[in-house]
Amino acid sequence: MNNNNPKISAIFDYVVEVTGKYDYRQRQNFYVENVLGSKMMVLSATEDKAFLLANSKIVENLKIGDEIKELHVENNVFTSKLHFGKIIDINGNIIFPNKERVSDQIIENSAKIFGTVHELMKVKTLNEQLYTGITSIDLLIPIGKGQRQLIIGDRQTGKTHLVVNTILNQAKNNIKCIYVAIGQKREDLSRLYQTLKEFNALNNTIIIDAPATSAYEQYLAPYIGMAHAENLSKKDDVLIIFDDLTKHANIFREMALLTDKPVGKEAMPGDIFFAHSSLLERAGSFKDRKTITALPILKTIDGDITSLISSNIISITDGQIITSSDLFDSGKLPAIDIDLSVSRTGSSVQSKTITKVAGEIGKIFRAYKRHLKLALLDFDFNKETTNLLYKGEMIEKMFLQRGYSLYSPRFVLLMSKLILWGTLKNVKNEQKAMMFLNILIDNNQQANDIFQKIQNNFQYDENIVKNFFSYALLQYSNALNLNWNIKVDHEFIDFKKEDMDKLLKLTGDK
Repeated sequence: MNNNNPKISAIFDYVVEVTGKYDYRQRQNFYVENVLGSKMMVLSATEDKAFLLANSKIVENLKIGDEIKELHVENNVFTSKLHFGKIIDINGNIIFPNKERVSDQIIENSAKIFGTVHELMKVKTLNEQLYTGITSIDLLIPIGKGQRQLIIGDRQTGKTHLVVNTILNQAKNNIKCIYVAIGQKREDLSRLYQTLKEFNALNNTIIIDAPATSAYEQYLAPYIGMAHAENLSKKDDVLIIFDDLTKHANIFREMALLTDKPVGKEAMPGDIFFAHSSLLERAGSFKDRKTITALPILKTIDGDITSLISSNIISITDGQIITSSDLFDSGKLPAIDIDLSVSRTGSSVQSKTITKVAGEIGKIFRAYKRHLKLALLDFDFNKETTNLLYKGEMIEKMFLQRGYSLYSPRFVLLMSKLILWGTLKNVKNEQKAMMFLNILIDNNQQANDIFQKIQNNFQYDENIVKNFFSYALLQYSNALNLNWNIKVDHEFIDFKKEDMDKLLKLTGDK
């Protein structure tokens, strides 16, 4: 090795070319002595020449001929409790709501930025569901804790909305969340911060900002986010969002073009697959720690999911949720294309009860879609078709969720059962009926016992259970003169007046 330090020979935007014989190593760090904060990282090198990635903030202070020196530091990421509820930069310093340097003395854990993919013998099968609060996903496209699930679709089709809704639903389960914003606008980041604050999910979340002005930060942010996730997974389940990896791939392509790397399809370098697989495959369910669930986001053009980056990440992940611009434009929100979306963990993460119900709901919904044109005809159908169209319409109504939804697994199960039973057929306000039944289950021992049997997949008489909830709704309707025409095959003992009055107080009707 020659001890002479290399010198800067050219500057291409945020890529610095240096010449001079040196023992270059991958991801080695260098600095220029008289330039403050001039940390640069080796991208590629030969024996006497190297290309370094530099932060754009310091490039303007570099000059041709400047000598660079090796910076002997570990590429480690430290996570602190102070990071929660804040927007931080890639160095772990707080940038919002107040700028604050986080001291090394208050760090809890550290992990490598470019950590290795987990060992095969240290992972275990996914067996627990992560609830997003989006009914169609939780029923038909279930996500397991430790899964990698891609969110993909055209711009402005609600991809970020899906992941934010998922973050909001983790607050009550104490699952730690990391949101990696790659090249996001300031106003979008501010809106996200305020939404999390409004729904009390901020104290559970770390937001990492890699601004559009810095390719250096955009390139490193996903790996740094994953290192934070690895730190937190020692004690807690973690959900990490990458919004979005399209921007990360574009930076990777720019770096390849600036460093004269050979490029292939869509001008992408050959190692782009490795760049994303080495990131996403660090997620999983582990034997020696908790889980890391990864939700990368990708932006498509005209719904083309066959592009190089899309097909790469589809093959790395365990399924994809596809958003549709046609559904979004027609006001069907969230705009999830259920036919194209898939979860490769399938029903293995769901309870037996939910699996059975989800199978029935999915079957009816797909049949309803096939018969949808019939619904437009002014025609008397047979009882079976009429029933199918009603149930399909109710399922579609259940799947439509505007704004943010904090639904519990119980709501999804109960609503699905009521649709399959046809209990709500003549109910004019389904939301009001659902609220009453939820309160009934919480405050009536008999109703709670019956629902526990459904939830835990114990043996029960479907017809008696259906009639119990139908008769409860009929009594509620009669108490408020709602005129819901609910059909009941068997009558049960009426609620005592004081019990019904208590329920009406809890629903806000009295």
